[in-house]
Amino acid sequence: MQNIILVGMPGSGKSTLGKTLAEKLSYHFIDTDDVIIKTYHHTLMELIEEKGINGFIALEGKTIQSIHTNQTIISTGGSAIYNDDAMQYLKSSGIVVYLYHPIHELAQRIGNMVTRGVVCHSGCTTLEELFTERCPLYEKYADLTVNLSRCSLKECNAKLLQAVQTFYNQHDKN
Repeated sequence: MQNIILVGMPGSGKSTLGKTLAEKLSYHFIDTDDVIIKTYHHTLMELIEEKGINGFIALEGKTIQSIHTNQTIISTGGSAIYNDDAMQYLKSSGIVVYLYHPIHELAQRIGNMVTRGVVCHSGCTTLEELFTERCPLYEKYADLTVNLSRCSLKECNAKLLQAVQTFYNQHDKN
């Protein structure tokens, strides 16, 4: 199997579910936000403030394109979908899985968008605006969408694993 790239809104479980999925499949795990923080020695919020939104998106894209790996679960920052070159690079290395949650569930998980380091390309300030802006982009790049509405962590983990295994069985993408 190739890489499995997880995309989705902040709070969708990309990191949490990604680590468990990596364990179940005996894959490596990379969180691109962690790679950015380790590479630039600043928090995401500090980088956004220093570089601006477009500068951060470019930096994030450059970082993503510097990742050369196989059989890895890659948890992307939610804003990775703003950089087409980065997303095309990721798609060329595996399947892109969109972890979908309805907005009311995300609202319970996210907390403060600003202190979390959330980028909104159009300058939106609410979760609703962010959701409206990003969802079409997640759908655009996704090879597989997994609806994780109203499931416990254990159920979400099982649902994601089953969806990925079914996708690979149907597409024989080894």
